[in-house]
Amino acid sequence: MQRGTVRPRSPSDEGDTHDSEQDVRPKQRIKASSNSPTNSPHKRMNNDNMGHPLHTNGTSPTNGVSHDIEAGPSSSNGHASSSTSNAPVRPGSLPTHILNAVQPVNPPGNLMYEDDRDWVEYDHANHPEGEKNTTDDEMEEDGSRGEHEYEARPINKKTSGRPGVGGGKRMPIEREEAVRLMLQGLRDIGYHQAADVLEVESGYQLSNTQATDFQSAILGGRWAEALALLPELGIASSSSMNLEPESSGSSIASGKTRATALGKGTGSISDQANFLIAQQKYLEYLEIGQQKKALGVLRGELARVVKDQDVLHTLSGFMMCLDKDDLYERATWDGAQGTSRRQLLEHIQAFISPQIMVPSRRLATLFDQARRHQQLSCLYHEEPESISLYNDHKCESGQFPSVTTHILADHTDEVWRIEWSPDGMYLASAGKDKTVVIWRLTTTPREGGGTQYSVAAFRHLKEQTDPVDAMAWSPDGKTLVIAADKNVYVWDVKSSELKPRPSPSSQHSDTISAIQWLPDGSEFIVASMDCKVVFYAPTGHLLRQWSTFPIQLNDFVVTPDGKRIVAITTPLKRVSHNDRLKQSMSARPSDETETIGPVTSIGPNGGPLAPFQYATMEHSLAVIRIADHEIIDWSQDLRCETTSIKISSDGRRVIVSCTPDEIQVWSIDPGLRYLRKHSGHVQGHFLIRSCFGAPKDRFVLSGSEDGHVYVWQGSSPNPVEVLSGHTSVVNSVAWNPVAARRIFASCSDDSTIRIWQPPLNLYDLNTSMIIENEDSEGNGHHDEIEGDDEGMTL
Repeated sequence: MQRGTVRPRSPSDEGDTHDSEQDVRPKQRIKASSNSPTNSPHKRMNNDNMGHPLHTNGTSPTNGVSHDIEAGPSSSNGHASSSTSNAPVRPGSLPTHILNAVQPVNPPGNLMYEDDRDWVEYDHANHPEGEKNTTDDEMEEDGSRGEHEYEARPINKKTSGRPGVGGGKRMPIEREEAVRLMLQGLRDIGYHQAADVLEVESGYQLSNTQATDFQSAILGGRWAEALALLPELGIASSSSMNLEPESSGSSIASGKTRATALGKGTGSISDQANFLIAQQKYLEYLEIGQQKKALGVLRGELARVVKDQDVLHTLSGFMMCLDKDDLYERATWDGAQGTSRRQLLEHIQAFISPQIMVPSRRLATLFDQARRHQQLSCLYHEEPESISLYNDHKCESGQFPSVTTHILADHTDEVWRIEWSPDGMYLASAGKDKTVVIWRLTTTPREGGGTQYSVAAFRHLKEQTDPVDAMAWSPDGKTLVIAADKNVYVWDVKSSELKPRPSPSSQHSDTISAIQWLPDGSEFIVASMDCKVVFYAPTGHLLRQWSTFPIQLNDFVVTPDGKRIVAITTPLKRVSHNDRLKQSMSARPSDETETIGPVTSIGPNGGPLAPFQYATMEHSLAVIRIADHEIIDWSQDLRCETTSIKISSDGRRVIVSCTPDEIQVWSIDPGLRYLRKHSGHVQGHFLIRSCFGAPKDRFVLSGSEDGHVYVWQGSSPNPVEVLSGHTSVVNSVAWNPVAARRIFASCSDDSTIRIWQPPLNLYDLNTSMIIENEDSEGNGHHDEIEGDDEGMTL
């Protein structure tokens, strides 16, 4: 049936070198300016001038600190120090005669693997021109793909030509970079003797003397020394430009202020570094109660480089802090003994060439990026399982719920809507037959581990007088609100009792399009096509309502914080005439910037609220603040007919189903931003609802007019699964909200609901299906059949 688609340490010059480390990932680095020193540490210098990275032993850092300073009782990897010697292992502790016995090795060329030189030719051969990979943040706005590009990929498709295997080539890596990263990694772990030998054998050095001294000065709070070393690190002094750091109070307060990017004429690198150091110095004086010295820094150093008065105002406000704890809270800063000095060093490193100073913990950062890339590249990755660095990670496709295990056949006509309860133990289904069926989920242990789920009918709610196309569970799962045409029904699910309506007449004069509960369960919200948004108490009593004329909310969701509504909207295309709605020629004003109003809005006391204010929108996304019902963000015309919207579990993204044949993914936090689209299914005439799936919402699922369920993963524009089984239009899909469960449901115009779960056996996809239906006496029973109708992959 076709339905309408318009639906404390002193900061003196000779301070201490305390550094309590945290696992802070370094920011992206930028190269130093052209006036950087040219003395790149390609070849080994005197061993006493080696630069060493930070350690987490709770004592003084070893990077750039005198070798006479002893390390803590344990190394940074948690292992106890060697018991064969009372002296701790530290940089430069190997005797000179041992180091002199190490023979330098000079392999030919300059690459880590010389046979990777022909990588460019290999890469071109395996990735023809025009072929590209997509990322989660890529905006896929090209709608010119051919029809053949939307074919589903086979479940067992192998990646060909994996680099490094069977003659495959990797992207060439400079040997110097690889060795210096190894040196840093060894010293981070605490293997200083191995690092000393590697420096002698390779001829490469981690950092030069100036970089070592600078790091030691920053971590030791010797600010004058640090400032004097800046020119030797390529940060030349400049008095011709002024710094204007970001004026965000939060970024300044955090102690992580990052100056405005270069190239905008707002400040030199030198001024930016001076600001960061002066800010840390200022906060440390406040921390130890030296307000007079802090004031001197504010007036004499910060005021000289900061021209934004808001920044100075924010910084000066910290002088009013009552004590250290107040300062920590207001500035979001952890003090000299925390991680602030390390963070300062990392921010200044952004202005220093990595040839001079390797970014902190760079090897660990690359390992983390490799793991994340493998997770994103894995089509079926769901669980946050540990990924080894030894092998490439790949989840087995059998973990995906691609098999129909139950066919639920209690409905006598088209099934339009399915919704899981918040705890995932109940499934509500509804449609054209005016009946709502509540299904209960039970668990059954699998042979060999895991869980298999069974589904059986629990309640039949039959008081509705019209087909049902909107419903929502209360957050506690005890109440189900149902909308049938213009009427709202509030059901107690456990007792099957319909709560009495507060008034015989409906508050809605046109079809109800959507229902949602506030996360705290205090109210539920109903939108209808007569441009009304009505707030109800859990008992069904009217609380207040808005008029959004002439904007219709076709569907909407509520953000997890309960403060915003994200809606798909269209202008009203019908006008009132003789107490009836009829088609209008146009509802759009001629001026694109025109503000339409006033609009009558009824408050909780019956008085008018401020009118809706908005610019012209057509088939758009709108973000509405619930407190004052103001539209705070909106998209441009989506240029498609929108039918449904679904929000991700973290409340940061939404998916919008559109006709023709498109699902759009949008970011809503911190603002509306188009991310990508998914295509391949068929949607041209019917209202179809899509959903997110799996932990962290890695999948997007949708029904289709061709009777299949389509599944996309991550940023893939094409489906990774196409599941068959239904014999007519698949109207809606719903993934169980409990993250650990791999189970979802689909409903169709063929009057059935299908439950999808992973195969019982990876190597035997044939499985038994249970068909649940209702006998002549209204009692649910099931028949078990054997067959191959288990949800094929095309």
